Amino acid sequence: MSQLSFSADLQDIASSDELVVIGRVTDLKAGWPFAGLTAAVASWGVRLAEEARPGRSGGPASTLLPDGAGPRKLTVIALHDKVTRHVSDTRAEEIWSQLRGVSSGLSGEVGILVATADPQHAFGTALGVARSFPLYSRKTKPSKLGAVCTVVRHAGGLITDTAALAVAAEGSRLAQRVVDMPPAELDTAVFEAEARKAVSHLDHVSVTSIIGDDLLTAGLRGLHAVGRTAMVAPRLVVMDYEPPGATETIALVGKGLVYDTGGLSLKIVGDRMLTMKCDMGGAAAVLGAFTVLARSGAKQRIIAVLSMAENAIGPDSYRPDDVLEMHSGRTVEINNTDAEGRLALADAASYVTRAYSPNLVIEAATLTGAQLMATGKAHAGICATDGELECRAIAAGLASGDHCLAMLWSPEHMAAEFKSKVADMRNSVADRMNASSAAAGYFVYSHIEDTGVRFLHIDLAGPAFRSNRATGYGVGLITKVVEGLNTPSDNNE
Repeated sequence: MSQLSFSADLQDIASSDELVVIGRVTDLKAGWPFAGLTAAVASWGVRLAEEARPGRSGGPASTLLPDGAGPRKLTVIALHDKVTRHVSDTRAEEIWSQLRGVSSGLSGEVGILVATADPQHAFGTALGVARSFPLYSRKTKPSKLGAVCTVVRHAGGLITDTAALAVAAEGSRLAQRVVDMPPAELDTAVFEAEARKAVSHLDHVSVTSIIGDDLLTAGLRGLHAVGRTAMVAPRLVVMDYEPPGATETIALVGKGLVYDTGGLSLKIVGDRMLTMKCDMGGAAAVLGAFTVLARSGAKQRIIAVLSMAENAIGPDSYRPDDVLEMHSGRTVEINNTDAEGRLALADAASYVTRAYSPNLVIEAATLTGAQLMATGKAHAGICATDGELECRAIAAGLASGDHCLAMLWSPEHMAAEFKSKVADMRNSVADRMNASSAAAGYFVYSHIEDTGVRFLHIDLAGPAFRSNRATGYGVGLITKVVEGLNTPSDNNE
């Protein structure tokens, strides 16, 4: 579990045991990222830049340095000079894809120098570095990695607001850690305890929870049904950040399925159940973003609700053919118990919308496997109730390095997928080949549609968990969406 810090002083990394320098190929070859370091580092750095290959299929170049030259070992990671419009210019994805391969072999005190073209890219580069050093490990062999210190620079100087970078990195690594925890260590009670601990020192924050059968009293019958047969009770955890003078309220809703067996619609094909510990990645992202926003002094009131359950199997499991009356008052016929996340989310969204009257609801979930087919493993799929919000989310993804792409938003077409002969709707689509990932987002929204609230759905099933590790995805995206709400936009289609 390595300590990760950020500094605005090159001397804090100049004497590291190992130094990793990251930058675009052209910049590295030009030499300016190495300014202020020893002549040996600068000379070898430019030479290594000729050998390093950018991209996911590329690779870094390393060398041992002579005594007295500064660090014992120098590694150079080259990034592409240009990227397409769907890829963040912060290069967070590219940094992570190469640095994670290097990080496991690092030892001693490590310095990381990231050279970026634009100071505005610092936030994203910090997240790219942070996700390369996950906190959770049960390996019995001690790590040789010591503290890691990162300096971010641009052509005009060093990034000095290192506190903001550290806050963002800590939020991302928090999300990573809880997603990586196995279900034997992270049940709903432990998850609630982790959330309470993460916000316990924050100003203007209060936490409440509704647990077990109290969910029925509160009308949260969908969430209760999903988790009622598990060993540890389902719960709705509500975190309320209310700074003085706040005039706007933002609700964040996260899917917190600590494990998903599929329920009676059991995940029995191949290894579909494996890695289902990651099914609380949406709630983890919401938790991490909430800590970043509160620590950064957000001006809005932020209500974060984590909808926690384990979709287990037992004598009291909810069944296909059951009809549930949801918090919204709508009735849902169950035709697939493995479409459980939308039930937990619909109740949570309805609860927070009706209790707090937010101006905007942002919901994040590892909701559908179809998201990976729609937008890929590196880009979340988003749905928004208006064009301005959609554009804002995509811009936030590019600003943070948490890539996202818009999916179809057409309630008039999607509603037909959920038709039921005995209830207001069913919980799973009739046709999986008809934009089923976007339709799942609409299912959640349909339970707050009558309120007219603006709504952003983030399906992060692909980017939240890759190569069997959590990425902390969503913390940066949600943070930047909320921060951008104070910025006017011209995109109003």
